[in-house]
Amino acid sequence: MTTRSATTRSRTIESGLKRWAISGVALLGTLSAALLPAQPAAAQPVPLVEEDFTGATAIPEFRAVGSACLTGAPAAGPPGPGNRPLTGCPENAAGPVPPTGAAPFGYLQLTSADNDQTSAVLYDEPIPAEQGLQVTFEQWQYGTTTPEFSPADGISFFLIDGAATLDRPGAFGGSLGYAQKLPDDNPANAFEPGVNQGYVGVGLDVLGNYFGDWEQRGRGCAERSPAGTEFRIPAPGANMVTVRGPGNGTEGYCFLTATTSNFTTTGPWPSTLPGQLHGETTTVPDDPQAAQAALEPSRRRVDVRITPAPDPVLTVSIDFNDGNGMQQVLSTPAPTPVPSTYKFGFAASTGLFTDVHLIRNVVVRPVAERPELTLDKRIVNDAQLPDPVPVGTEVPYEYEVTNSGNMNITDLAVNDDVVEEVTCPQATLDVGETIICRGIHTVTRQDAERGSITNTATATGMADSTEVTSPESQVTIQVADEGEGMLELDKSVDNSRPYRPGDTVVYRYTVTNNSGSTVDDLRIEDSHVQDITCEDTTLAPGAVTTCTGSFTVPSSTGGKSTCKGQDCRRSITNTAVARAGDLTSAPATATIQVVQGPHHCPPEKPHHSWTPHRGTKSECGSVTPNESSVNLDETWMWVTDSPDSPGDEEISMGTRTASARG
Repeated sequence: MTTRSATTRSRTIESGLKRWAISGVALLGTLSAALLPAQPAAAQPVPLVEEDFTGATAIPEFRAVGSACLTGAPAAGPPGPGNRPLTGCPENAAGPVPPTGAAPFGYLQLTSADNDQTSAVLYDEPIPAEQGLQVTFEQWQYGTTTPEFSPADGISFFLIDGAATLDRPGAFGGSLGYAQKLPDDNPANAFEPGVNQGYVGVGLDVLGNYFGDWEQRGRGCAERSPAGTEFRIPAPGANMVTVRGPGNGTEGYCFLTATTSNFTTTGPWPSTLPGQLHGETTTVPDDPQAAQAALEPSRRRVDVRITPAPDPVLTVSIDFNDGNGMQQVLSTPAPTPVPSTYKFGFAASTGLFTDVHLIRNVVVRPVAERPELTLDKRIVNDAQLPDPVPVGTEVPYEYEVTNSGNMNITDLAVNDDVVEEVTCPQATLDVGETIICRGIHTVTRQDAERGSITNTATATGMADSTEVTSPESQVTIQVADEGEGMLELDKSVDNSRPYRPGDTVVYRYTVTNNSGSTVDDLRIEDSHVQDITCEDTTLAPGAVTTCTGSFTVPSSTGGKSTCKGQDCRRSITNTAVARAGDLTSAPATATIQVVQGPHHCPPEKPHHSWTPHRGTKSECGSVTPNESSVNLDETWMWVTDSPDSPGDEEISMGTRTASARG
């Protein structure tokens, strides 16, 4: 198996010890501050972002600047300038970088072990500061090509104003891709700006120059780093978490605090971290899965938490992969004022001295638990209800329920003070999900006495152990006085005997105009009957007319049969309303019974059914037996409707021999 290994490079050190100190030997600090174990949340809001960076692609909202790339993707050429999607990494990069094309064992590679690199990846979607933010991720810093000096430089997690974006990373070297820098503090060099509209930058600083203000870091700041602006050997804040504040361009990015026990201006400034940010991996196999195993000892898990505005607190916790779990290492007030929204990102850098910098398994959640439901109640759009609505009308409601919070909802229900039962398609609602629930109310005489129906609904559910209730949603409809200002419809079946498929059913509709004015264009709308004719289509106040329509019973009526002995029946119920202008009657229904037993034939054509070995036959009139190659003794049954009692049957049995037909 071939491996990638760190190589010692011989290089002339320019500017003597000053240039060397940009990436000087790290001073191992003593642990003196009390360390608090990180407290896991009992119930957490649903993640806003989850990206493991192990594949060939990443969430498209992650935008890259500088050298950032995906080792899971096929190898690609050096990235160009500007903001771009994440793509593959170049081949032949310096240091023990992970193999390319390694999905599903890839990484977000911020830098290889090449010199003077800087890169950043920004999640380019704003997040409300009022929710706060918790970001957990895994980081690797390992594989220096300058082991005779020190690994360098480090990784930063940062937030920028949500209205901004990145067109470049912050400066290389000790600025960790977040802050500004005047290289070597030499005015002849071009000033390297920090990230656009930076809000806060948390440096996971292996080398230690992010702690100090040398090279014009913190330019224009009233409060300076304890290490001041001097060039120092070794770098002043090795193996330290250092926090810098807001900045833009070449101004700001002020030192705020760090994990040190000494905040005086007299060094040294020992780190209080209980473990090492840097990993000891020096070689990485070309096999992706073997590479992952080789990198495991250098993995560190980091949790950065910033509580909701307006007075946020920034907390950093780290699991050093040493069996002690997540430990809180820093807590400090975050900068104010706070932007209304912010975007998060990761950056890293190298200088004269180097390291490989990787990121994986990013999970982002809001800190504030904000369970929330919204409800929009309305009448179904195609209901076409009259105005006012008469007694007996079914009013269909729909309830649009949305999980507008940041926690999943269970035990979802909609409660309406008028509708007895509201049904929903599911009882759980994920963050951002919307469903439609439905319910029906039949207008009553009591509604008519009140003249209107105003009903109020709320949606309820549970977010873990917290009960959630939506704001109320109301709908009001006007109801017609019973018997006044409306059409009255009475519907009846012309013959109430049992029916059979193929029979014709005649319906009679009696319409009374109870309104105070003449109505025109009277018509009947029936759920089953077409072409209904009325004696009169214009009715004066108090006038009555009769309409008729017919319906042929289908061979299949649907529904479930009810049987008593061999007598099986199904029912057909149809509903009708009378309409004239803006007036609509209350619905009227009629039900018929459909007999599903033996077929009834008229007396002149008795019904015959027989059961030969080829199956049952049934028909009226003459009978032709099944074709067969042998003679069959067939049992026949004659069923004849009794002319004296419709629906009764006369049955006789016999045996008949059918001969084969050639």
